[in-house]
Amino acid sequence: MADDDEAIEARRDDSSPHSSDSEIDDTKSIESSVTQYRIEHGRQYHAYKDGTYWQPNDDRQNDNLDISHHKFLLALGGSLLLAPVEKNIQRVLDIGTGTGIWAIDFADEFPNTQVIGTDLSPIQPNMVPENCEFLIDDCRDDWTYPPEHFDLIHIRSLFGSIQDWPALYEQVYKHLKPGGYIEQVEISINIRSDNGTVGPDSPLVIFRDLFEQAGNITGCTFQISESMKPMIAASGFENVTETVIKTPIGGWAADPKLRELGRWALLGFDIGLEGYAMATLTRVLNGSSTACGTRSKGALLS
Repeated sequence: MADDDEAIEARRDDSSPHSSDSEIDDTKSIESSVTQYRIEHGRQYHAYKDGTYWQPNDDRQNDNLDISHHKFLLALGGSLLLAPVEKNIQRVLDIGTGTGIWAIDFADEFPNTQVIGTDLSPIQPNMVPENCEFLIDDCRDDWTYPPEHFDLIHIRSLFGSIQDWPALYEQVYKHLKPGGYIEQVEISINIRSDNGTVGPDSPLVIFRDLFEQAGNITGCTFQISESMKPMIAASGFENVTETVIKTPIGGWAADPKLRELGRWALLGFDIGLEGYAMATLTRVLNGSSTACGTRSKGALLS
């Protein structure tokens, strides 16, 4: 999935005894180029395609990704996806795999399926199921996989990251087998309240407006959850189904399942909020890191 740069396999501890010195040097050079991370305002960001993604890839943000994974599992009733895939599917691609936790879980649940996870950051673990591998790759580049190659392509939480969504969906369509599935899971930044307590002066609404402004400047919308269904359908997909899951933030819901979901949502919100805000507000909106931290805390305490 790269035009000028071939996909780079994520680091592994094992090495071949038959590798030449030049091959070893080349490998070290590649590994070095993707792990020379940008350190900015005390947070760590990816090196490959430096600056093109807005979330940090440090331990704190990676913890948030794993917390969010559990939140999504709860939201989907304990399932990794809603698409009715068969147990004997052959190939799955997970775009923007992050820590790789979804791909690893899918590979465990579908041991006969080859699972590939791609990301700009080599933050995935080395110990993974035999049927799972990770590549350092940019989904916005031209894909080098054969057409009609995958049974399922999974996308999650790429909001704020893609300028040309129709082009990405066209690549997904091209590389899915006939009858294959795309499943995309995105959160909405439009935080609402049933009783009207989240008004226009709420820090949560102000925070949403800042992200909307940033998306307008970069061309990478943070509101893809509201527009992805018609764009996916326009790319040629049939029987496109949208499922909207209301998620509380905090453990205030009377329903025990929603209460558990809300607790995990709040935990992820707490741990991830500064990482969400820092690059977006400082790089794009030219805010200070101190103001960014203040705004993040204000949103959390509202």
